[in-house]
Formats: sequence, structure tokens, C-alpha cells
Amino acid sequence: MPRTSKVVIVLLSGLGNEAFQTFELPVLEQLAQTGASSTIQSLPPTYSQTSRMTLITGASPDLNGVAPIDKPFEALDIAQVDSIFAQAHNAQLKTALLGLDDWRGLIPREHLDETFFVNVAGFEADQAILNVALPLLKDDQMDLVLIQFTSLDFVASRLDGASGEAYLNTATRLDGYIGQISRIMNLDQSTLIVLSDHGHIASGGYGGTELEVIQQPLVINGRGINSGQYSLISQMDIAPTVATLLGLAAPSTAQGRILFEMLNLNQENKTLAQIALAEQRIRLAEDYLINIVGPEATLPESLLADLERAALTFSQNNINGAFQLALLTQETADTQMATARYSRIQAERWPRLFFGVMMAVIWFFMMWRRRNTHAGLILIATVVTVVVYHALFQLQGYSYSISAFPNLLQLPFDIARRMVVSFLAGGALVLIFLMLVDERDWGTLLNTGYGFSFLTLFVLLMPLLWAFWQNGFIIQWYIPSVNVAFWQIISLLEILVAAIIGLILPWPIMAMNVFVNFVRRQLSDNKPESGRDPIPGLR
Repeated sequence: MPRTSKVVIVLLSGLGNEAFQTFELPVLEQLAQTGASSTIQSLPPTYSQTSRMTLITGASPDLNGVAPIDKPFEALDIAQVDSIFAQAHNAQLKTALLGLDDWRGLIPREHLDETFFVNVAGFEADQAILNVALPLLKDDQMDLVLIQFTSLDFVASRLDGASGEAYLNTATRLDGYIGQISRIMNLDQSTLIVLSDHGHIASGGYGGTELEVIQQPLVINGRGINSGQYSLISQMDIAPTVATLLGLAAPSTAQGRILFEMLNLNQENKTLAQIALAEQRIRLAEDYLINIVGPEATLPESLLADLERAALTFSQNNINGAFQLALLTQETADTQMATARYSRIQAERWPRLFFGVMMAVIWFFMMWRRRNTHAGLILIATVVTVVVYHALFQLQGYSYSISAFPNLLQLPFDIARRMVVSFLAGGALVLIFLMLVDERDWGTLLNTGYGFSFLTLFVLLMPLLWAFWQNGFIIQWYIPSVNVAFWQIISLLEILVAAIIGLILPWPIMAMNVFVNFVRRQLSDNKPESGRDPIPGLR
């Protein structure tokens, strides 16, 4: 049965927990003091659409049905994944969703009774959303409402970053909006949940694994809530908890737990909810194992026996014992899924490791066979090129994270600029040295130039081979590590740019040396037998 008459979720897109703890937000602070508060930790990649889907489905990015990066609404395929809205619709509860129009590509329209979407984020959009939300809440016809405010995310990612005055002022404005929402609600009968999808780094980026990105605030106030400050929870825990508040089953792909510590439930209702969650998790684990292992994969029989024993124990009025058995069953099913996932990932890595090592060995052997007397110069020039490249990367204020690049379309141009400067630095060293040693053989000049290019490419190739071993070349059945994916993307772009530069650069190096040698010969032929050298250093 429902524990509350209504659940209203206010989604403050782009509010990280670090900012929440720093800012003075009186309404949220009051709601947290009289209600429950915690910190949500999300699973990377921490882009908006996948994070929002995890919030309403309880599923990890592997299973929540959307791409790991944000897409335009027109490019989205409606995710056929169970959610709290689907569960509410099936139970004939009234649902409403207000926010960005890309929600239309995330939730089937038939699961929503009322909608209001804006196609552009910002202050005007949020005011329009609030103007629709307040009468909707006052009518008190809805059972599950999600209200997304967009301006924090807009300010952080497109205007002033997450460290400027505009971000603070926007958070303060939205705090006032939440005050209006909380005042119009009857929190003796309904429940208000305030949370976020992701935070931002100071420059405004997100998507990576930084704490300021992956941790968001959670504030719950109203009926059915135990007040207090609670420890870290998972983003996947929200959907099962909301479902429990409404007396619904958890979504079928949920992988989180029910936040019983925050819910004012008696032990009997807790146990019934936990048994239902254990049943859901066993069904999910069975399907998951079949999909990633094969049709022959089965769960241990003891797992099903434990679930039956939990139900029997409950019927015998051993409530605490039944709860512990059901909890153990759910955790064991989770472990079975995690173990199967890890085993398949490791099995797929071994062939890639062999291929990567062989490619590196062959490349190095070819360079070693073609080395010349200037091998030391080539090594030093390569080190200079790589050091200059990463020094420029740091000087531009970037971090080694996908969050550092909010506009991925600009990434190739940034890489190209740094790579050109870095290659020119290394190439200048090669040029000057060859001039000083008076190298005159065209073949040796080209060989040295290309040796420098190929060794630099080899060094740039190492992170890509490592990422290939870890993740493969394309996303298949699971979402790989975003930190590894960052190196995979950036190394691939670096290699493409470096290959173009490396093919061209040896020729100017050779031409400059030939020209200098020609000048030297002319000066030598015209120079008196005695006297001062008119151009020191070219001799």
C-alpha cells in the first residue's frame, strides 16, 4: 500500500553536492533539517540523459536503455526500459513530467498523464516550468510528479562555469522556487524529493569521474520519512525507494536498494518490500546471465531456495529473519551479476592484450631495424615533443578527464593546435642538431626525420593500445570505464593529427638542411683562405 499520497521529485539539473554544501540555500537547508538528507553517488558517465534514466529506472548505465552521452531529442530512440512512471501508470496512478523536451525520447508518452516540455534550457524555461507546476500541484490530482529545472546546468555548461557568481545566483533563485513548491504541497500527506542528475567541475564540464561531478545532494521531506542525515547512497537507490513510497514494485531493471533507513515503515512492511525486491532481483539476474553468458547460464539453486525460505519465515511470523534472508538473497543475486560481468570482460580482454602487445613489439622492432646514427637525437626530440604537448595541455587549464571538454566538437581542433606546436618544437631540435653536425646525406636526413615521427607516433600509440586492451574499440554490451575511454578518444585523435604532421615534417627538415649545406658550400668556396668566418655556426 502507498506510504504517501503523492511523490514530487524536483530535479535541479547540474547541482553538485560540493556546491550544495557551500552555498547558502535556506529553503533546502530547512527541508534537510526537518527531513532526510544524504549524498547521491552516480555511476559514470555522468551525462544528463543517462543519469536521469538511472534515477527513474534504478538501472546502471549498462542497463538503463540510453546512450552513454547526450543526444539531441531527434536522435533519441524511446527507451523500452521499465521505470517508476511505467509502474505508476500500470497501477493507474496519475503521473506528470515537466522539463526539457528530450524527456520525450526517454519515457513513452503513454506513461505520462500530464506533460510540459521546453526546448531550450535557461531562466525563462524554468519560470515557465514553475508557472505550470504550481497549479498542477495545487489541484492535487497527480500521484507522481517530476519537475526538472534547467538553468543551473545551462549556466554552468554554457555561460559562467560552476565557480562564478551566476551559478550561485541561479542556485539561490531555484531555492526560492523549491520554497514555493513546498508551501503549496501538503507535506503531512505527500513527499518532496529534491535531487540532481550530476554536478560540474569549475569550468562547467561534466561526464567524468570527479567528485564534484559524480556526487549530488539528496533532500527528502514529508510523509513517510525518518528525519536525519544519512551516509552515501547510490543513484540507483532512488527508483526503488520512490516505488516503495507509492506502494509499487521496483522497476524490473532496478539494481539499487530501498533506502529503508530513511523510510518510516514498520518491520512487517519493510520485510514485504524487501522480499518483493529480492524477487525482482532474481528475475533480473536470470535474464542478465542468459544475455551475457548464454542460455545455459543459471543462478544457484540455493538462491531460489533462500527466497522461498524468506517467504516461509515471514509466514511463520519471524519478521526479522525473513528480512535478513530476503536481503541476503538480493545481495547474492547482485553478486552473481557482478561476477558474470567481470568474468566476461576479463575473458574478452585476453585476445586484445595479445594483439596489442604484438602490434607494439612489431612496431618497435621495425623502428629498431631502421635506426641510424642519430637514434639518441630521435629519442630526445620525441621526449621534448610529448612533454611540450602535455605542458600545453596543462597550461590551457585542462584535466585528464572527459569533463574537461564540454564541447567534444572542439576537441580535434584543440588537439591539432597543440600537436602542431609540439611537433615544431621537436622538429626544431632535430633540425638544429643535424645542422650542427653537418649531416649532408639526403637519405639520412629523411630517415632521421621519419624516425622522429614514427617514434612519436609509437609513444602516442601506447595509451590507445592500453585502452584497446581494457575497452575494445567500440561499446558493445557494457559501458566501459570513462577514464579509459577518455584516453582512447584523445589518443586516437592525437595519432591521426600526428600522422599527418609526421608525414610532412621530415621534408622541411631535409630541405632546410640541404639549403644550409648549400649556403655553407657557397661561403666556403667564396671565403678567403684566412680571415674571420662571416657566418659563425654554419661551418
